Amino acid sequence: MPHRNLIPLVLLAVLGLGSLAFAVLGASSAPSGATLAVQNGSARTFGTPTGSTSFSMDLVNTISSGGSNGTISQVRQVDYKPPARMTVYQETGSSSKLIAVLNPSAVACTLSTYTSIVGGSTPWTPNGSAFVRTETLAAYDARVPAPTSTTCVPGASTVQGTVKERAAVRGDYLVGLRLTVVVPPQKMQNGQAATSGVENQALVFLQINGTRTTTLK
Repeated sequence: MPHRNLIPLVLLAVLGLGSLAFAVLGASSAPSGATLAVQNGSARTFGTPTGSTSFSMDLVNTISSGGSNGTISQVRQVDYKPPARMTVYQETGSSSKLIAVLNPSAVACTLSTYTSIVGGSTPWTPNGSAFVRTETLAAYDARVPAPTSTTCVPGASTVQGTVKERAAVRGDYLVGLRLTVVVPPQKMQNGQAATSGVENQALVFLQINGTRTTTLK
């Protein structure tokens, strides 16, 4: 075989190896099945586009400073109806009190906060009937908006910590999401001690698009 005829074969071999490398890279960077289940479940719960699905949920916050202040718990019920009506109730025992009706911009910010929680580059993994993952507080804060009266953008974390996340998906819907933020004792850049402790937040969906989550399988 003349030497010049080897050149196309060599090129084909190189191109073949290159294609294989890209295929392997693409497969390794593709989201896992667990990650897709959680993110697709979130998209179905909050609607596509976001805000096109109605829902009601209990929002449970528990903060433990590890000191003399003990543990503080708070339960609020969030009721959302498209296109942009969100009401918030304070739950105390068996009583419920309306505390806020959000304006459209606040609704959009709140929905953005909820939907961004399950995002990010840290993969989800199966754990029994749920999905779990742990990421740094810095990664979480860089992704999830920190709403104020004038802005709705993520902020840089000022302390080190971790965020443990647990998601429940039933009937292809995200029906529960629990976050545990752990901030160990540490000092800030100015030398002062940072507030440490554990904060738990749970989003417990009661209804999605008129369907009670207890009926989903």
